[in-house]
Amino acid sequence: MRLNENLMLIGDKVALVPYKAEHVPKYHEWMKSPFLQEMTASDPLTLEEEYEMQTSWHQDEEKLTFIIVSLPCDSTESLKGLTGPQIKEKTVMVGDVNIFLNDPDNDKTFGEIEVMVAEPDFRRTGRGKEALKILMGYCIQILGFKTFQAKISLSNEPSINLFKSQFGFYQVSISEVFEEVVLEWSILEPAPTKMDEYGNEIECYGSKATKEQREKVLQVKNELIRFWNENVKSSDYM
Repeated sequence: MRLNENLMLIGDKVALVPYKAEHVPKYHEWMKSPFLQEMTASDPLTLEEEYEMQTSWHQDEEKLTFIIVSLPCDSTESLKGLTGPQIKEKTVMVGDVNIFLNDPDNDKTFGEIEVMVAEPDFRRTGRGKEALKILMGYCIQILGFKTFQAKISLSNEPSINLFKSQFGFYQVSISEVFEEVVLEWSILEPAPTKMDEYGNEIECYGSKATKEQREKVLQVKNELIRFWNENVKSSDYM
């Protein structure tokens, strides 16, 4: 997406930078891993295909993609104390976080969200969680998002737990065929039941949330907005 082609979002532990051609070789190495292929339901690509994919995603206005970068684990520096060029120089790639604007009715307040921490040393350090907080805050505050969904492999229990326990996502469906669960987060109020032309009920975003789940979502929303306003700064990525 061209919207973020020069945008860097800087948090406490990670910064989100646009996916550029310079990131492709490292990304390609990550995706040779059978484990990451299984967790992300991805097929291996050649390096040439990976470059083509990066170009395609950059031009696709329905894909918002960021690379997650972090200072090395043993660094004593702070991201907030670095300039944009210094962040580019001193950080390492650790994963990616993405939004797909793929609502069938072209609802621009909906996005399918995913996160991957590819580097083992950076897993379970709070970096994946912060990357999600930054991206969700950006989408809520800047782009006006109201609903997120996450499709996660049933075998990826840490990711399922992260979305549920830390962000208040709730389950809306499960597919044994695709071996994945669909989780949702929506601030929309339950809408009256609608029927399609065949008399089938149309499920609206937020309709499967219980009262307690809805309260949790609103609580998380306020926390995300506070984090965005107080802990995230933006800079140019050149």
